[in-house]
Amino acid sequence: MKSYRVYNILIIIFFILAISAPLVAVNRIPGKISIAENRTLANFPSLKNDNKINTKFNVEFENWLSDNLGFRDEMVKTNTKIQYKLFGKLTKNDTLLGKNNWLYYVTPDILKDYQHLNLPSESQLSQWGNSLEKINNYLGKKNIKFIMMLNLDKKTIYPENYPNTINKVGEFSRTDLLVNYLTNNTNINFFTPYEVLMNAKKSQTVYSPRFDNGHWNNFGAFIGYTELMNRVKTLLPNVNQLSMDDFNVTSYKREMKIYNAISFSEDDYNFDLKKSPSATQTKGILDNFNLVNNNVAYTFENSNKDLPKALIFGDSYFYGFLIPQFAESFSEFTFVHTDNIDKLESIVNYVNPDIVIYENVERMFDHTMNILSNTTESYEDYTEFKNLPIINNPTIWLDYCNNVPLNEQDKIIINGSNKSVNLVGWAIDSKIKENAYNIFLKIGDKYFPGNYGIERQSVAEYFGSSRVLKSGFNFNINADDLRKAGKFSFVIISKDKTYQYESNEYQVVIE
Repeated sequence: MKSYRVYNILIIIFFILAISAPLVAVNRIPGKISIAENRTLANFPSLKNDNKINTKFNVEFENWLSDNLGFRDEMVKTNTKIQYKLFGKLTKNDTLLGKNNWLYYVTPDILKDYQHLNLPSESQLSQWGNSLEKINNYLGKKNIKFIMMLNLDKKTIYPENYPNTINKVGEFSRTDLLVNYLTNNTNINFFTPYEVLMNAKKSQTVYSPRFDNGHWNNFGAFIGYTELMNRVKTLLPNVNQLSMDDFNVTSYKREMKIYNAISFSEDDYNFDLKKSPSATQTKGILDNFNLVNNNVAYTFENSNKDLPKALIFGDSYFYGFLIPQFAESFSEFTFVHTDNIDKLESIVNYVNPDIVIYENVERMFDHTMNILSNTTESYEDYTEFKNLPIINNPTIWLDYCNNVPLNEQDKIIINGSNKSVNLVGWAIDSKIKENAYNIFLKIGDKYFPGNYGIERQSVAEYFGSSRVLKSGFNFNINADDLRKAGKFSFVIISKDKTYQYESNEYQVVIE
């Protein structure tokens, strides 16, 4: 009986120690990075947020406790090994284990896409097509070439390694319908590299089987580059298209670990230029655009000035693989993330490219189109309004130049080293005290469009009317243009597009 009591006491002590140890060993270091998951752990929440009680404290505390329990990394690794070895599953939420140990990037929407459960409606297809056609027409009027490239998910090129438990419904996918619509119902120079990748995979692996769950490998990327540049060359014959002969191609083995517990390895290829690069990366050119994902914005200048200039809106299928190749192909090369597609007009007018390339992977196309649908850019040229009668007394205010508040409304001060100038302000249709239709910046005999229609709550409050709420504007201008002209003005188009206002001139002072 006594031994039985001792046994029970030992069990209780062991249980208390087992549940207490993780709490005693809880992480108390803010910003600590989990070695297993390679991410920053949640910080301890504050009771107050902006001098108010934090209503999300309970949820944030649970997240903190879950993230920072003692021995968490060890438990994560152990659970990962057990799930994989006993049940053939991975505990990483964004990774699906397929046949032959192929890893696929997965989200609920990607699964629906694979199963053909999220097909677009005709109105959706029409809306997307019209938005892209508007860009195509705008660039065409400026004599700028336009190509759209839709890259494919790993599941589309390698469906044979997807788990058998996930079934498709119907014959056509979301991407099939999109490709068919853009090909047959628009004038856009549009393509996907589907056929060339499917042919290439017969002899080479073109997507990463295990190291990268969501992208092609370096060989597949070069196949995509070649297919795109073939199309560019038909429009701009003097472009510098690289070939396999320009590279030393060597194989190497790479490895990745899930939660530092399970290793996956594969072979890939390095593409190293045989000659020294002729392109040099430049800095500071896009600083004033407030770009989304500006850490993957790139600008290059090539020593060969006879090559055409290119602007690319792309995603990780490009910036993770092909930036050096594109830089060698053009005299000036600018790359920005597709999440900035709503700034296309502003960037085009600043960069003045010979060609614009819009690239998107199929899983992110909806997201990019949603961004484009909310743009405040009009894709219009001043020539459409140049003959309108001019009305005096415009209502306009220039607030900032390169984020510096203006003390005077007759001049701006810029640094001699500035590469771009950002101008922020507001303007209304004075005659009716409402938002105007559009606004242009006049430098010499050139007219530049900007972003008009930005919400300005302070302006609405000042006039006591919501009809001037969307009166804000934003311009990004090449600093050299302003320095050479020494002055500029604004032209405001009335809401009904029947007259225009021209502001007083602003002097450009160089310090």
